[in-house]
Amino acid sequence: MAKYSRKSSTTLDSDLDDLSSESYYPRYLNDYDYDAEAEAEKADLQKKHHKAAKKRRRQQWRKSKREEFSNFLIKTWANLDSDPIERRVPGTLTVTYIAIIVGIVASIISYASGYMMAYGDAMSHLTIARRIFDNQSPGFQQLGTVWLPFPHIVLIPLTIPMFFWETGISGAILGVLCLAASTAAIYRICARIDIRRVGRLVAVFVFLANVTLLYAFTTAMTEPVLIATLLGCVAGLAGWATSSRNLSTGELAVFAGIPATMATLTRYEGWALVVSGSIFVAIVAWSKYPKKSNSIKMTAVFVFFGFGIPATLGILWWLAYNWTIYQNPLEFLLGPYSASAFTERFEELGILTTKGNFGLSLVAINAAVFSSSGLFPILIAAIGAVVLLLKFGIGPKGLIVWLLGTSYVFLLVSLYLGQHIMVNDMTQPPGWYNNRYSLSVAPFIAILCAVLVGLWKKINWAHRAIAGFIVVGVVFQNVWWMQDLDNRSAVIAEATTNLSNPASRNAAVWLKDNYDGGMLLVDESAEGNAVLPLMGIPMAQMYNRASGEVLFNSALEHPASHVRWIFMHLTPVEDTATAASVDNVTQAMLVLPEFNLRYTLVYQEGDFGVFRLFGN
Repeated sequence: MAKYSRKSSTTLDSDLDDLSSESYYPRYLNDYDYDAEAEAEKADLQKKHHKAAKKRRRQQWRKSKREEFSNFLIKTWANLDSDPIERRVPGTLTVTYIAIIVGIVASIISYASGYMMAYGDAMSHLTIARRIFDNQSPGFQQLGTVWLPFPHIVLIPLTIPMFFWETGISGAILGVLCLAASTAAIYRICARIDIRRVGRLVAVFVFLANVTLLYAFTTAMTEPVLIATLLGCVAGLAGWATSSRNLSTGELAVFAGIPATMATLTRYEGWALVVSGSIFVAIVAWSKYPKKSNSIKMTAVFVFFGFGIPATLGILWWLAYNWTIYQNPLEFLLGPYSASAFTERFEELGILTTKGNFGLSLVAINAAVFSSSGLFPILIAAIGAVVLLLKFGIGPKGLIVWLLGTSYVFLLVSLYLGQHIMVNDMTQPPGWYNNRYSLSVAPFIAILCAVLVGLWKKINWAHRAIAGFIVVGVVFQNVWWMQDLDNRSAVIAEATTNLSNPASRNAAVWLKDNYDGGMLLVDESAEGNAVLPLMGIPMAQMYNRASGEVLFNSALEHPASHVRWIFMHLTPVEDTATAASVDNVTQAMLVLPEFNLRYTLVYQEGDFGVFRLFGN
């Protein structure tokens, strides 16, 4: 019998037919005789036939998947250059997914490097969000007045898992979502002002390649939520102003008014956007209705009912909240935990040097912007600003972009009036403080870079060459940054400075590792004490200011009958950011005889100590 060599599937089918035919087999004397070798060969051919068929199906499946993927890429690339279709802007999901991936990678790096919880304010935001439900006196009164409430409200569900709260992952999850929303909004704004694919991608790249910005979006700071809501509002205004349909009051209220409300409840830059946004709406509405009678009527309708009233609902709610909880609608402005309390203390110390000094205020804010966004993108954006004026003038499409400069103007005026504090190497005295505020200018810079690219869209090689130049320049900017990031980025420099004074953090971590139950007494509002997440102890097990005046004072007067553990400064805090930042626990314990008799110091580092009740 001849041996079979490797054959094609057609030959195998033919061989199987031959083996199946009766004529192939020889005649035997009885029905029980058969050719065993032929049967084995037949089985082998069948096996080869099935294997070849399976291979053929696998090849066809791979080919179809390659074609599908190729078609997907072609469609995705085409969508990135598509015009907006009513409310839909093709390509939005693509840049959203890219931003999510970038945000996750940035969060992993931030967590691994230990910088996710470097800012005390980030830990305070996490604490405020969790104490609303995990506290001896839970409720929305725990929102306080130090910061506007929206970032804490959206953080609440993310702080329910204790691990997320302890590690700061809660803030990173929110930051990634805000980064995705911000990137999508930048892309949509570019599409609305007729910037094509290459320009849109440049804006996205400049924004996502900002190392300082990416770091901030991995923390529980308010900047991620602020930038997302500001951009959401401007994107909504852009969609409304450039729509080919008749202007809609309801559409304006939903897509611009609601994000504006969120912005007003996030940071006070949002309040400034309500003013600039209302002016923008008035200009657009006036230009859409040439008849004077209709212009006045419709402008009023759009400004007040379409944008103004929805956007100011957040401000009105905040005033009502302060009135209800503190019997003073301006508690956030004048109270012991307000921004003015901070600035008053800085002024007493003689370091509020920007107040009344416009030149120094300008230098301070510009230094912060340069440090957070980089010199190269700013130079490109400056050229883009000139192009914007020449191309759009003061028309709606130009004004959309200028709206993004609202936060810069607000910060400059606030520094001049002494309502904000910003310290960097260009201020007197130098240092690092609050430079992260300047990150709200980053989207403005990114879109101005896109405007410059968009000018040359009719000349393919020109706008691609400029886009390539910008990409290469930003890459080199990042390489330069990364060589000494701790000093060249003011935001990260402040984080590094915070980590270089680890006494309270180490004391908190020691308490977490050695905690064996019982209540804890701690003044979380004292200078350096915003480390509650690092302790990893449920706040319902704590007596602190958030517990309420009655409970907190009771524990201060009779600690042994209330708490097993005490976390406090070892000496009274003298140099505080505000008069309210003293450590009330330290002040009470140092004059209480019961304290020295009943408690022993079990851990000390620097000026921070952990005490434990004797025999308990």
